Amino acid sequence: MSVIKCILVLCVAIAATNGFALGPTQIVFHLYTRSNPELSQPLLPSEASIMNSGFQRSKRTVITIHNYEDSVGGNFNAFLVPAHLGAEDVNVIAVDWSPGASIYTFALSNVPQVGNVVAQFVNILTNFGYSTDNIRIVGVGLGAHAAGIAARRIQGNVPHIIALDPSLVGWTHHPDILNKNDAGIVEVIHTTSGVYGYDKPLGDIDFYPNGGAVQTGCGTDISCSHTYAYVFYAESITTETTNGNKFVGTACESYEDAMALRCTSDDKIIFGGTDVKTSGSGIYLFLTNIQPPFARG
Repeated sequence: MSVIKCILVLCVAIAATNGFALGPTQIVFHLYTRSNPELSQPLLPSEASIMNSGFQRSKRTVITIHNYEDSVGGNFNAFLVPAHLGAEDVNVIAVDWSPGASIYTFALSNVPQVGNVVAQFVNILTNFGYSTDNIRIVGVGLGAHAAGIAARRIQGNVPHIIALDPSLVGWTHHPDILNKNDAGIVEVIHTTSGVYGYDKPLGDIDFYPNGGAVQTGCGTDISCSHTYAYVFYAESITTETTNGNKFVGTACESYEDAMALRCTSDDKIIFGGTDVKTSGSGIYLFLTNIQPPFARG
């Protein structure tokens, strides 16, 4: 355990010395709507850029924030953008911070900047009279922590954050770690708990599918289990158009019970979906099928 702690401290120290100030064109916001579901419209956090775009002020907005070693064109958005646009007529804004996300330690140091710029973008939207009540932020890995940073710096309340397998390394004592006060409801899913992803609960509602550490069918492939965080989330959205099964979580006494599959409560809650959760708290377990559709209902 002491070795692990030393590694975490070293990672944070390296990150602190390897970040750089991301320039005004190095964090780009890619707008997708039902009018342009495949080819994005790149935006910058400026009034002119947003005003001249196809942003729909009467619609809800889903903001997605990718992980390190990823970009706007990666698998994360390949799952989330069509899922949301298929289920709802919304704005999907995919944040591309790939110039600052090349390797983990480098990306770790840049997460606070990403959160700040996302907040700046949303604050510009509010200048046009757009309500933060219409915002959902979805982040994966490091992007999950960036989502929390953004929400707490936005001028107005963000009702719902979805944090997909938030990163563990470098965050145990990080002052900007995701927490349940960042939004009206902070909903978290842990799919590599204690390995790549954060182990302990971070939000109002924390889900530990299949125990939270290793996902069914992935074996020892941690990247596979991490990927399932957004695969499950995307399915929770698409199943609403197909009337398929939902991911129904069973309440647990502790996250240790969730990881040991020892949850038998009658208290249930559904993971993900398009609805904005306005209440709920606790730790939940759900089991999945080995192949899609993963939800058992």
